[in-house]
Amino acid sequence: MKIVFIGAGNVAVHLATALNEKGFDICQVFSRTQASAKHLADKIKSEYTTELSQVRKDVDVYIYSVSDNALTGIISLFQNPDTLHIHTSGSIPMSVFAGAAENYGVLYPLQTFSKVRAVDFSEIPVFIEAANRQSEEVITKMAQELTAKIHFTDSESRKKLHLSAVFACNFVNHMYEIGSELVKDAGFDFEVLRPLVEETYKKVQVLSPFEAQTGPAVRNDSNVIEKHLDLLAGKRNLDELYKFISEDIYSVHKS
Repeated sequence: MKIVFIGAGNVAVHLATALNEKGFDICQVFSRTQASAKHLADKIKSEYTTELSQVRKDVDVYIYSVSDNALTGIISLFQNPDTLHIHTSGSIPMSVFAGAAENYGVLYPLQTFSKVRAVDFSEIPVFIEAANRQSEEVITKMAQELTAKIHFTDSESRKKLHLSAVFACNFVNHMYEIGSELVKDAGFDFEVLRPLVEETYKKVQVLSPFEAQTGPAVRNDSNVIEKHLDLLAGKRNLDELYKFISEDIYSVHKS
């Protein structure tokens, strides 16, 4: 099975590397940026190109790991009825391939990826959707080499999964960033918050997020909340953010 990766961003680097380690033949990487294309190609000992006209057509699978904004436009440039087309996006429907390909589907790994940090793909849940049985069998075979945590879903459910991941990962990480900024006002760095962050993570391994919630908002401790709001005055819109989140926590937990 010969595979071409369209894109060389965070997801592409990790997915291509994992597939390469399992023996899949990734024969080419395409990216509009030479540095990223070369970085991934060197990592998996593949060829690369930055020219659309040079993307190989004698392959079995195209895997698209590009931004959602770029995906729709680039798919139409690779019309090849004998090739399986797969994208890895959480929010783009599978129907984006309709009219451009006969065999297509989605392989969505539910994880946050950064090029500088290794991940264990065997621990990552992967969500599959396919246009037909033949496409599903090939995508499933690929996924089974990476992880046992395989789920089958449709585009609407996958979009909701992606939304949940934004809250559970991207927004949480932004809260870490705000916490890092605020703890500096106290004369310390983020290191003093790490034990707290780690315990928060450990608690949701054994408790539901609802059961694990603590803090002034869940108690509706207005005295503490007002003092915090005073400290946040003039810091972007952090006081409004604090107030909104606190009100939402209380609305969920009030008896």
